[in-house]
Amino acid sequence: MAINKLEVNLTVTNLVNDLNSGLTWLKKDDLGYGSIESKYGPNPDQIEKIRKHPLLKDVDTTITIFNIIDDTKNETTSNTKESSTRRTDTPLEQSSLGLVAEQTEVVSSEAADIFANL
Repeated sequence: MAINKLEVNLTVTNLVNDLNSGLTWLKKDDLGYGSIESKYGPNPDQIEKIRKHPLLKDVDTTITIFNIIDDTKNETTSNTKESSTRRTDTPLEQSSLGLVAEQTEVVSSEAADIFANL
């Protein structure tokens, strides 16, 4: 009888990532994301040995649950309406700034010197 040896290299990082992506250890526990058993092909006894690895013994399946929150109800609208009814018509005082432009006569030769230095 000939025995063919097939080696599969499993890394702790890949297994942890798989479990954090929703994969379960065993096919029978699959939550719809797959399992380590299906993906890599170990039998349940081999999985039990893999799970005894010190870095994998406490790692289990993690699934993400999405909660939909209805944020279409705008509670600030009622606050805005309420605050607008309390508004008083107090005039705002605005200070005016007086700007005065000084005029300077520039001789054409001076202007040429000014632009030459740019």
